[in-house]
Amino acid sequence: MALLALAFTGKQNSGKTTLLEKLIAELTRRGYNVGTLKHHGHAGFDFDIEGKDSWRHAQAGSRFTVVSAPDKIALVRELDAPEDADNTLAAMVALSAAGEAQGTRPLDIILVEGYRHSGLPTVELFRAANPRDAERELGGEGNTIIAVVTDLPRIEVEAAARGIPSFGFEDTAALASFVEKLMG
Repeated sequence: MALLALAFTGKQNSGKTTLLEKLIAELTRRGYNVGTLKHHGHAGFDFDIEGKDSWRHAQAGSRFTVVSAPDKIALVRELDAPEDADNTLAAMVALSAAGEAQGTRPLDIILVEGYRHSGLPTVELFRAANPRDAERELGGEGNTIIAVVTDLPRIEVEAAARGIPSFGFEDTAALASFVEKLMG
């Protein structure tokens, strides 16, 4: 079975991070090894802490910095051009396989926050309290929508008409069961 990557898209403040926190916890509780990929649409996010050794390495010119500790590893790599989801996911799969070769349990699934133009199977979020969702249409961002998380009746109706399952923002267990079925 190929490793499943599933995107969760929606406008800013649609609840993506909160939903994924709950879904990750539920899938982990069910015994799955979950990886995540967060798309950050703006250059220059901070990952390292100013003054720490790895930050100092980067400031000195290192373009590929890895911090390795007994219980975790972090990688920061400078890019000359934006990385697409496929390349990043391939790197995650390769790192998971390398870890497996050393006795670390491989990933069962990668949940992707963002990358709305990735072509990945997508769960699209619409929140009634988000003004950005007031006029937004289902599937308008290009990915193949396989499920919807919403509290907007018009989106629930449209999803049902298209045969797309919909979940409420608090339906974490049902969404996790849906994801389990996708994983086979």
